Amino acid sequence: MSRAPCRMTEPNDAFPFEPAQLGSDMRGLVEALPELRQGAVNYAARDVIVEEGEANENLFILLEGTALLRKSDDHGHLVDVDTFGAGSMLGLTSFWSRTPVFARIEAETDVVCIAIGREVFDRLIARDRRFVQAVQNLFVRNLSDRYRNMISVHMERHQLETALKAERNQLRDTISQLEHMTNRLVNQEKLATMGQLLAGIAHEINNPVGAMLRGVDTAREALERTFAADGACAHEATLLAAGLECPFWSSEEKRNRMDELLSTHSEMGRPLARRLAQLTAPALAVVTPRLKAAAPVLESLLSAYELGVSFRAVNLSAHRIEKIVTSLRNYGRQSSTAWEDADIVQGIQDTLTVLNNRLKRYELHLDLQPVAAFPGNLGEINQVWTNLLVNAMDATPEGGDLFVSTVMDGAHPVVRIADSGTGIAPDKLDRIFNPNYTTKNQSGAFGLGLGLSISRDIVQKHGGTISAANRPAGGACFEVRFAP
Repeated sequence: MSRAPCRMTEPNDAFPFEPAQLGSDMRGLVEALPELRQGAVNYAARDVIVEEGEANENLFILLEGTALLRKSDDHGHLVDVDTFGAGSMLGLTSFWSRTPVFARIEAETDVVCIAIGREVFDRLIARDRRFVQAVQNLFVRNLSDRYRNMISVHMERHQLETALKAERNQLRDTISQLEHMTNRLVNQEKLATMGQLLAGIAHEINNPVGAMLRGVDTAREALERTFAADGACAHEATLLAAGLECPFWSSEEKRNRMDELLSTHSEMGRPLARRLAQLTAPALAVVTPRLKAAAPVLESLLSAYELGVSFRAVNLSAHRIEKIVTSLRNYGRQSSTAWEDADIVQGIQDTLTVLNNRLKRYELHLDLQPVAAFPGNLGEINQVWTNLLVNAMDATPEGGDLFVSTVMDGAHPVVRIADSGTGIAPDKLDRIFNPNYTTKNQSGAFGLGLGLSISRDIVQKHGGTISAANRPAGGACFEVRFAP
């Protein structure tokens, strides 16, 4: 808080100081003009002379001591901006422009200054040429001092910015290296953890899947024995067997078969036609002559066929689950110390199984020729195929083409993964394997720029090389070449 200043109001009192530093003109004016003598004000250290944001009706000329210019930051903390000495004009901008004070001015030491009110200032400007000349000289001096200070501040700031930029670049490089190492460690830990989790999940899933398969087989065998024991159920037994061999009918095929049935049996209702549309030709040969039989008889025949279809669907789904679980278990195999013979083709097939849900949106072209196995870390090598395939899908519109091939080039197993996507800009081909370099963020996707860098490290760890090029037909092609 500011303290009320002590104003010296006696016009005939002598000043308690010798302001020689102000120059003879101002000193003479102070001695000659009663208005200036009456405006002399004392402030103690830390007193506020003008407050930020308030109106200012006085121009202050600092005669003795020093004052601080302080500005509030966004958090309300005062920051020291500049220091004023004897001869400085205080509050000039707010006084002249009649705008609120831009920054606080407070006494740093005990100070004495002259406070010139607006009325006195206007009167002296109008009648006293000496005052005008002295104020102009003081004004130019203050502007000159502030201009020099501004240049010095800019030069210091430039030097600090240069030093800070160099330190920032060094720090950024260090952080980038640490992030790369951290992500490598995290990725390796994830692979190891995933392998452990997948092994446990595979075991837990395989048990109920096995029970389901045994249950379906038991139910089917029991039903077959029941039909065989009852001589009247020969047709049901035939239809059950036909249902077990039923192919997959697409929705379009079912509609076409249904329309054909309705055209030849106009009296048939659509619900019955829908059930008959999934029957194979041998099953239709059994059911068609009995379409006019009693409802329970027809229902028994159709139910026997549909039971066979259901048994087949459950059996196929259960085996599909087994295959997926096996692929996941193979995909996540990880060893931190011992390597084993790496079957590249099997690893690619396992990776394709893991990514199958997303790969359905693309035309996948496979040419997987047998290649020689070599010692390696299966989990890490599968990570390479995952990264390359995901990148290919990210760069290719849905419905585009993906190409995966394996071949032996002499003694070298070679894997090529290509796409029909946007390709790689020529000026980026030599940078895409650098850590933290990504082009995905420019296309709206998100990437950390680590996948290709990690893939390169894994391939090099296994004595191989990885390279990228653009396909003549469009898109990119990545080639991984191992040297067993």
